[in-house]
Amino acid sequence: MVNVLGFIRRRLSAKKRNEELPLLVFKEFEGSVNLIEDSDHIARNFLGKIREVVPLPKLILLIHDADIGRFVYTASANAVEDEARSISFPRNSRLVKWLKVNETYLEISRRSGVLEYLTGRETDILAALGVEMCFPLISMNRLIGILLVGKKPRGEPFTKLEISFISSLLPHAGIALENALLFREQRQRLRRMSRADKLATVGELAAGAAHEIRNPLTAIRSSLQYLESKGPDETSRKLLATALQETERIDGIVSALLAFSRPSEISKERHDLWETIEESLELVSFQARTQKVAVSKAVPPAPLFIRADRAQLKQLFLNVFLNAIQAMPAGGTMNVEARIKDERKAFVTVTDIGEGIPEENLDRIFDPFFTTKKGGTGLGLSICYNIVKSHQGDIEVKSKAGQGTTILITLPLC
Repeated sequence: MVNVLGFIRRRLSAKKRNEELPLLVFKEFEGSVNLIEDSDHIARNFLGKIREVVPLPKLILLIHDADIGRFVYTASANAVEDEARSISFPRNSRLVKWLKVNETYLEISRRSGVLEYLTGRETDILAALGVEMCFPLISMNRLIGILLVGKKPRGEPFTKLEISFISSLLPHAGIALENALLFREQRQRLRRMSRADKLATVGELAAGAAHEIRNPLTAIRSSLQYLESKGPDETSRKLLATALQETERIDGIVSALLAFSRPSEISKERHDLWETIEESLELVSFQARTQKVAVSKAVPPAPLFIRADRAQLKQLFLNVFLNAIQAMPAGGTMNVEARIKDERKAFVTVTDIGEGIPEENLDRIFDPFFTTKKGGTGLGLSICYNIVKSHQGDIEVKSKAGQGTTILITLPLC
C-alpha cells in the first residue's frame, strides 16, 4: 500500500513539473534573449528552449536575408546540417506568401489544400526533410523567419500545449532577431565606410610605391638579360633564369598594384550582364570540371541591361568564380544567380560550399596583399572591389567558417 501511494505521489509530482516547465522555460527565454546581440546565438537559444519542452527530432530555422531576397538556413537542432544548409525559399515563394498572409502555423498533415497551393519544389523540400509544422516568425508586421518542425516520433500529433508553447516563443524571438539583424546591418555599414576610406589611402600609397619599384626593376631585368646573353656556364644560366623569373613575378605584382590603385580607363557599352557572366563561366569550365565542381545557374527571366566595361566585368567574374572553385578542392557546387533588385539594380550572387572564411578575416578580405591562399598575391578581391566601385556598384561577402561563402555584387541597370 505504501509503495502504491509513493508511486501515485511521484506521478502527480512529475505531472505538475511537466505543466510548469513550459512557463519556466518561457520566462527564462524572455529574460535572456534581449541581452544577446548575436543573431546566431539567439537562433540557437530559441531552438534549444523549444527542445527543453518538446522533444522534437528536427528543428530548422530560416531567416530572411534582405541582400539576396531569400529565407536561408540559420540554425538547426537534430537536423543533418549539410542537408539543412542547402534549404532556401525566395521571398515571393508560395509558402512564404501563405505564412505572411495567414500569420499562423501550417500543419502539413491536416492542410492538404495548402499543399496543393504550394509548388512542387516546396512540397519536395518539406517531404524530404520530414516537416510536419511550419511556423512564421513575425516582427513589426514583417515575416522575418520560418521555423520548420519535423514529425514527432511514431507520428504522434502535436498537442495544443506544445503548439501554444512554440507560438508563445515566436514573438519574443522575432523581436530579438530583428534587433540583432538591425545591429549587424548598422555595423556592416560602418565597416563599408571605413573600408572605402582605408582603400582610398592604400591606393594612393600603392600607386607611388609601384612607380618607385618599377624603375629600378627595369634596370635589374636589363642587367640580368645582358648577363644571360653572354653565354655563362650551366650553373650561372640556371641562377640567371631563376632571377629573371622572380623579376617577372615582381613586375606582375607591381602591375596588379597599379591596376588596384588606378584602374584602366573604362569603356562602357550597353549589354546584357548575363552574357558576360556566361562568357566568364565558359572560361573557368575546364578548371571546374577538373576539380569536380558543378555549376548551378539561375538564369534571369529577362535581359539585365547595364552600361559597363565588358573586359573589366569579365575580369571581375573570373576572379570571383576562380576563388569559389578553389575553395572546393574536394569538389562541390558553385551556384550563380542573377536577377533584378529594387527595379533599378542588377544583383548577382556566387555561392560555394567550401571551407568558408573565419569571422576575424571578413573585414580584411578586400585589403591589398591579404590572402590565405598559398602563393596568392592578395590583390584579386581588391581589384574586384575597385572594378565594382568604378561602375557605381557594390560588392559584399557573406561567409562562415565551414559553411561556404557567398559573393554579392550589385550593379546599376540602364
